[in-house]
Amino acid sequence: MPGSATPASTSPSAGLPEVLAPLAADLEKVGDAYREILASASPESRDMVRHAARFNGKRLRPALSCVAARLAGSEVTEPVAIAAGIVELIHTATLVHDDILDHAEVRRKVATLNIRWGNHAAVLVGDILFSRAYRAAAYLEDPFASRYLSDVVGIVLEGEIHQDTVSHDPTIGEEEYREIIRGKTAALYEAALVVGAHYGGANEELKGRLGAFGHHLGMAFQIIDDRLDVTGDEATVGKSLGTDMSEGKMTLPLILWRDGSAPEGREAAVARIQEAWSSDDGAQELARELEASGALSRTDAAAQAEIDRALACLEGVPEAPERDLLGTIARFVVRRTL
Repeated sequence: MPGSATPASTSPSAGLPEVLAPLAADLEKVGDAYREILASASPESRDMVRHAARFNGKRLRPALSCVAARLAGSEVTEPVAIAAGIVELIHTATLVHDDILDHAEVRRKVATLNIRWGNHAAVLVGDILFSRAYRAAAYLEDPFASRYLSDVVGIVLEGEIHQDTVSHDPTIGEEEYREIIRGKTAALYEAALVVGAHYGGANEELKGRLGAFGHHLGMAFQIIDDRLDVTGDEATVGKSLGTDMSEGKMTLPLILWRDGSAPEGREAAVARIQEAWSSDDGAQELARELEASGALSRTDAAAQAEIDRALACLEGVPEAPERDLLGTIARFVVRRTL
């Protein structure tokens, strides 16, 4: 395989930079493409756009695009790098808008745009990022990214709207929760692998397998993200935590805790959740209860089940260092603390 990346020897506690070390050269190409896409920002918006670009710290999605291209037998060519950069830019735009909706103050350990420049400017910067992503996709010779990612962005935004429409509803179930995160998170993970595979020349079977892997990986990532919002350390995670409670989001830890209550205690559980949404003290007390009850352990098990499904999707993918690297990334997602 040309330019094949050899997985780094990583310990079970390795951080994401160590996990992605074999892709350093590829990710540099994506970074160059990402910066080039944003180079046309106007003088009035340049500082804000550059600030937003600092939010793409993990680089997990572009890494997945690079791995997918290599599994298809390709180098990380310019079209692959641009497509990966577009996916990351779409992700950055959603983060900017999420921070406004969640009243978040910190992202990647720096002030969010809404805190530094206000909500009005932050909304417009998010829109600029989307527009730059669409423009870059339109200029690719192969129009696949332009068509496919337009649909994906719609799915992501509809997932966010779905979540907003059921906010402060303590009765929604696990199936609806999964439908929400399938749209708002998993769709973009799937897209990262699909565009990388496509621009790497993959056949439809390989694109399908890698896309399915990305779907389950994204589901696990969001489940763990929702768990970290309850128990994570803000200084370590590097973003505002506790926003799910303050915004009335019914996440999997809450659902599993509520559904684990005896039938006669369900009404009391619902009342406790509503109290947590309206009171910092109530939120902290409920967080302790979630841990003591085993709801967080069951949340971890649900994330692990998604990872097991993701790994099963790789069974038909030819053995290669890149396939092993996808396994390493998957295992990182369920043990991460940030």
